[in-house]
Amino acid sequence: MLTGNLYFSAIRTISFTYVVLSNHRRKSMNSIITRTFEDAFLGIKKNTWDTIFFEGGSSKVAQHFVVDANYEPTLSDFPEYGEESWNDIREDCRNIKIEIDLFLAGKSKTLPVDSTSTNSDDVSPLQRLSQYATSHWQLTVANIELTSQCNFRCGFCYLADYNNGGLSLLELEKLGIGLQNAGVVFTSLTGGEMFMRPDVAEIIALYSQLGFALEIKTNGALLNANRISLLEGLPIFDFQISIYEISDGISEITHSHYPFDRIADNIRQLVEMGLPVGLSVIVGKHNIDVLDVIHQTLKKIADISIFYNPLITPRRSGADEGIAFRLSAEELNGKFLPFLRRNNDFVREEKHRDCSTCINPCFAGRNQIAIDPSGNVYPCLDLPEIIGNIRYGDVDNILSIESRRKAMDKFLIADMAQCLTCEIKDCCDSCVGIALVENGDHTRPARHKCDVARFYALNDS
Repeated sequence: MLTGNLYFSAIRTISFTYVVLSNHRRKSMNSIITRTFEDAFLGIKKNTWDTIFFEGGSSKVAQHFVVDANYEPTLSDFPEYGEESWNDIREDCRNIKIEIDLFLAGKSKTLPVDSTSTNSDDVSPLQRLSQYATSHWQLTVANIELTSQCNFRCGFCYLADYNNGGLSLLELEKLGIGLQNAGVVFTSLTGGEMFMRPDVAEIIALYSQLGFALEIKTNGALLNANRISLLEGLPIFDFQISIYEISDGISEITHSHYPFDRIADNIRQLVEMGLPVGLSVIVGKHNIDVLDVIHQTLKKIADISIFYNPLITPRRSGADEGIAFRLSAEELNGKFLPFLRRNNDFVREEKHRDCSTCINPCFAGRNQIAIDPSGNVYPCLDLPEIIGNIRYGDVDNILSIESRRKAMDKFLIADMAQCLTCEIKDCCDSCVGIALVENGDHTRPARHKCDVARFYALNDS
C-alpha cells in the first residue's frame, strides 16, 4: 500500500465524523466512530470496539467506503499521482474495501489492545494508532478532571485541594468541540470524584453525543441503580473503579466510612449491564501483606480485570504524607512480585522509546493532554506545565501542535544525564512531572518512579 506519501495539504487537516450507517448490508451496526487524520484513518465500532486503522495515502478513501458500500474511487481522488500509478492505487483501494467490509461484518482479524508483538501484522489497530499519534503529535486522548471535590480523603491522593467544582456544562461543551476539532478519540472523565457533580449524567451524555469513546474513573461509592441505568447504551470504552478497602466501616485510608458492600453491589450491576468494568487497587505498605485476601474478595464479586498499581504519585502541591505509603524496591521484589506471579498478572515492561533518537522523554503533550477543573490544559495529569486555559484562550490554538510543542520543548531527554546512562532507559518514560514536583528539577529522576520502572523492566514475566 502507499505509505505516507500523500498529504491532504501542507497544513495538518483533521476532520471528525460520527457516522450512522444506513446501508442495508450494515443495518446491524448502530454507529461507528471515525477519525480522518493527516494521512491516516481510524474506525471504531461503538457496540463491539472492533477497530481498523489505515495509514498512508490510500487511507483517505477509507471513510468513503465506510459510509457508502458502492463508492468507487477514481484517479481524480488522487491528484498527487499520475495515470501510471492508477493500477497500484486501485489495488490498494480494493484491499482497503475488503478489510472494511470484513470489519463492518464483524469478521476482521482481531488482536488484543495490549499486543506487544514486533510483527506489524500482529500489532493491534489501537497500537498502530498510538504509534502514529506519538510520531505525528496527533492528539487522541484527553483526560478531563470534572471536579476536585471528593467524598473521600485518601492519604495518598495526588490532589492539591478538594474545593473546585469544575467547568460549567457550557464550558465543557466548548472544550468537547475543541477536542473534536483536534482529533481526540478517547476522553477520560475523572475527578476528584466525578459523581459528586449533580450534572454528571448530562456531562456523560454530552460527551457521548459528541462522539467520543468514554473512559469513566470513579470510586463507585456514589453510584446507584438510577445512575447506572443512565449509562446503558453509551459508548463507554472502560469503566474503572478504584478500590480502597474490602469491608464496610471507618477507613484509615479514606478517612471516612467506606461503603464496600454498596460498591460491590454497584460493580455487579455494571457487569450485569455489560459495561467493560475494571478495578484498580493502589498497592502500598498499607495493604501489601493482605493482597491475596483483597484479590480473592474482589474476584468473588465478579470475574473482571483488576489492576494493582504500586506507583503512588506525589500530591500536586508538593511531596507529602502519601510518600509514607510507597513500597521500597525490596518490598516490590520481595512481596509484590510473588503476588503478581501467583495470579499470573505480571507483565514485563517492553521498549517505550529509543533514547538515541527521541527528543522529549515521554508522550505527554504529544498524543494526550489533561484538563483540570479550572480549565487549565496540561501535557498530562502528572506534569504541572500549563499550556493554556480554555476559559480565557482559544481552545483550538491551545490544543495545536505548536502550543503543545512549545510546552514540551523545555523537557529534553538530552538534559537527563542519569536517565541516559540507566540500563532500562528505553523501557521507562522518565516521568518529568513526578520528578518536577518531588525534586523541583525535572532532570533528576524521582526515586520511587525509578524503583517501579526497574521492577517492571528487569523482572521476567
